[in-house]
Amino acid sequence: MTIAKIYQNFILRNILVNTLVYLVIIACVYDEIKAEGHDINYMFGKIALGYFPCIIWITCFNVCIIRPFLFRKKLKHFFLLLLIYWTAFFFFMDWFFPFVGLGNLKTLQILSLIINGTFFYFVHIVITKKITQADKDIMNFKSELSFLKQQLNPHFLLNAMNNLYGEALAEPDKVPDRILNLSDMLRYQIEASKKDYVLIEEEIAFVEKYIEYYTFRNERLSVTQNIEGIHNGIEIPPLFFLPLVENAVKFSAETAQPFINLDLKIKNRNLTFTIKNSYLDSGSRLSSTGIGIENLKRRLEVYGLKHDLCCRKEKNAFTVKLSIWHLPTAVS
Repeated sequence: MTIAKIYQNFILRNILVNTLVYLVIIACVYDEIKAEGHDINYMFGKIALGYFPCIIWITCFNVCIIRPFLFRKKLKHFFLLLLIYWTAFFFFMDWFFPFVGLGNLKTLQILSLIINGTFFYFVHIVITKKITQADKDIMNFKSELSFLKQQLNPHFLLNAMNNLYGEALAEPDKVPDRILNLSDMLRYQIEASKKDYVLIEEEIAFVEKYIEYYTFRNERLSVTQNIEGIHNGIEIPPLFFLPLVENAVKFSAETAQPFINLDLKIKNRNLTFTIKNSYLDSGSRLSSTGIGIENLKRRLEVYGLKHDLCCRKEKNAFTVKLSIWHLPTAVS
């Protein structure tokens, strides 16, 4: 577990901070207690007794002042409450230490006051700046995602226009239907590109329509589709499957017996998408720009999805397998 994740966990954060502070206090008052002739057990017990109220006050400071006022940038209220809190804590410790027999441990009183005042204030100022920077990074990621998704439309449209040009020369009477089909797909792309996530059944329907479009054009193309699992409102970033299907259609078309085998398995919030297509080991007249696959890899990284993407070349076949775990749901 990283330090950032530990800090985000309220319980772990307080255990870690209080342990470190407790050790610092022991180091600071060690000589003071030894000079009075007390043993190590007395030192640990008495310091724990004196520091316990600090834990309570620190927790209240985090929950009641830092979180609702400092993090929400209500600075006037925060400074006023900080002054009240610090003053109240000073008078409390001034009463409490003599009450439990620690009146002579002035170092412990001073450290407790500093820890509950200036130290925590500046620590949280630093954390606030980190949070602000993180927000900026998120905005940059969103901007990059928008740019990456916009790249898909012209890439897909370029291939589609080339195909329509070929059909217009060979079978002009089929072109109107193809244009309507293409219009439906482009409409989905435009609408989906505006969203961070879409329902997986919508993405599957788009893939099926895309493949149907190309089977009309290439009657020799054999397509096998196997979709298993219950969706249960699972969502996925839009147009994730398109680059893989697009490459499969393109490279299978130049083989003597073109085929595409598409397999999608969904279990809970995990999915495995496998696509296998015919492929020329040598003599291919096509050159891939790599835009689609690289775009997909980058989007997987930016979305922060736990995934595995692997490609495998076999004899006259090419297989891509994409696994994604812990996808979000529409109700989450």
